[in-house]
Amino acid sequence: MDATSSHPALEPGVHWPTLPVWIRWKGERIDLISLAPARGAQTEHALLPYDAELLTQLGRIALGGSRTSLYAARLTEDGADRRLVLCPRGSAGAVRIRGAVSSVADTLYGKTRAAILTAGQLRRALGHQDEAKQWSALARQLLMAKRSARRGRSVRTVSGGLPTLGKHG
Repeated sequence: MDATSSHPALEPGVHWPTLPVWIRWKGERIDLISLAPARGAQTEHALLPYDAELLTQLGRIALGGSRTSLYAARLTEDGADRRLVLCPRGSAGAVRIRGAVSSVADTLYGKTRAAILTAGQLRRALGHQDEAKQWSALARQLLMAKRSARRGRSVRTVSGGLPTLGKHG
């Protein structure tokens, strides 16, 4: 499923998870998207994608397993809808989101897991039980990855490889 076409946010009454970002517009064109306040930018929300592969990638980014940058593009290509959706690099109209992902890692993880669970609920409501199970399995995998990431942090990992004088992360 494409990240921008047939997004659940286009359906009336569907609440889809978003990530808070700062956006500066230049007319109808995006001039800047940032994870932190920026001069002339207003706080808005970028929708998370409705695509299992992209959500899995966002989960890896949130857990520190990937250094891939975040990108966003307009939800609809016709420009009638000014909402943004997170998307992969190279997507039509994609703009790189500035700022350290580590500053929003916990929020990104929570929103990503919420999007996966919501997608499963939507598929279940449409009577697509097998697809709903796949989304549930994906949410479970993300939860297990977070637990594994927490457990796997050694003192050297937390300290960046420097001695910590007996302190533990």
